[in-house]
Amino acid sequence: MKLKKTFSFIDKNQIWRLLISESDKLLIETRDLENKEVFFNYIDLNTGKSILKNFQLEEKFWIGIEKIYKEKMIFHHYAKPNMPEHKKIIVYDIFQNQIIWQNDDLVFLTIFDDKIYAIKKKFEGREIYILDINSGEIIGNVENEDDKLKSVLENVNFEDYSDYKYPETHYNDEQTNDEIISKETKGNWNVTNIDKLQFGDLLMFNYHVKKENNSLDNMFAVYNIEKKKKVISEILNKNLNSYSPDSFFCYKNNLIVLKNKIELFSYKIV
Repeated sequence: MKLKKTFSFIDKNQIWRLLISESDKLLIETRDLENKEVFFNYIDLNTGKSILKNFQLEEKFWIGIEKIYKEKMIFHHYAKPNMPEHKKIIVYDIFQNQIIWQNDDLVFLTIFDDKIYAIKKKFEGREIYILDINSGEIIGNVENEDDKLKSVLENVNFEDYSDYKYPETHYNDEQTNDEIISKETKGNWNVTNIDKLQFGDLLMFNYHVKKENNSLDNMFAVYNIEKKKKVISEILNKNLNSYSPDSFFCYKNNLIVLKNKIELFSYKIV
């Protein structure tokens, strides 16, 4: 197997969140914490084509995204600054390049079979409504303990994430691929927190090197296991105060790598 770079994403703002749609497009949410602005970028993982670049809605900061469903982005506001509670439902259609509807009274719960399930909080308890994803029209409601709601939530909870592969901790007493990891780290005593992922005949791993001032450098490498040959080697972060997990993952045959909190690289595994 080989790696072929599909695209690079570099921004001045911090990468805050990643979300992959069912059509294999990557949403990159970035935030400018100083000026309090959030931006959304939407990129095709297969081609590297940018579909949305630094997209914003009217609310510039206290906003986030719930889900991408059939090329519709479902946004929410935050009830209060610095508080995680959500409010409102805003549905933006990517193909139409516009907000197709908004509901200021309900809060997103989940979506299933082209229907949004949304909550209206009351003094005691809550009401749950069913909305049409395309129009926002309320087409029904369910009780909290309704069997229909339970069935929907079970389907959502058992959503298939088998296309995602995440690294796992490598322990020093493991023998698997230890020779390759030792070759890369050169047996240094100051190497710590090794996370690895095997994809076919490729071994991907990142590790942290402790320096004299006790800061950490986060390193990333990919090797061909059979040939024991290095494919990629990168410094992802320098002078960290603590261990930095979640530096890379695979989705289908895509390798996604984060660097310096503001850069992202996507490779095809071919």
